[in-house]
Amino acid sequence: MIHALRYLYWDMSSQWGRYEYISALLRNIPGKMGLSIRRTWYTKKFLNAGNQLSVYPGAIILNPKKIECGDNVNIGFYNYIQAGGGISFGHNVLTGPYAKIWSQSHNYRDPSTPISEQGNTFKPVIIGDDVWIGANVFIMPGVVLGNRCVISASSVVGQKEYAEGTILAGYPARKIGERTHE
Repeated sequence: MIHALRYLYWDMSSQWGRYEYISALLRNIPGKMGLSIRRTWYTKKFLNAGNQLSVYPGAIILNPKKIECGDNVNIGFYNYIQAGGGISFGHNVLTGPYAKIWSQSHNYRDPSTPISEQGNTFKPVIIGDDVWIGANVFIMPGVVLGNRCVISASSVVGQKEYAEGTILAGYPARKIGERTHE
């Protein structure tokens, strides 16, 4: 028990530790009250946050100070967002349940050095306006999604710039259509 209290003391003595404990406590508060509390919490933690930010239960957000978002951004149930390299959400962005967005990854080129000792690469992710990211999508570092893009469920989106209105699907994600004005 004494060891656990020591760990708690050390965790709470760092800004990162306090953030982790508080976000874990807020993560699963249900209903409108939970949405309201998380909106207030993350609006203060993000670099910039527009109006009507919604962070649904279960979302894990790392490095929130490197996230910018426009109005009406909805971070879905059980999303996992690693913003070490920076993430920019436009206006009216929806992410489905279990979506993952990464802006950093491990280096691995040197086979004589353990991966855990090779450091990280940081590449920003930019998501335009009116983008829908489906359930269980994985967006890798360096992705740029133009306005009005749609990513189909369970797609893996590799580092690339995607034009406005592109509809993507698959593993790896490929263009399967376009959202155009009729």
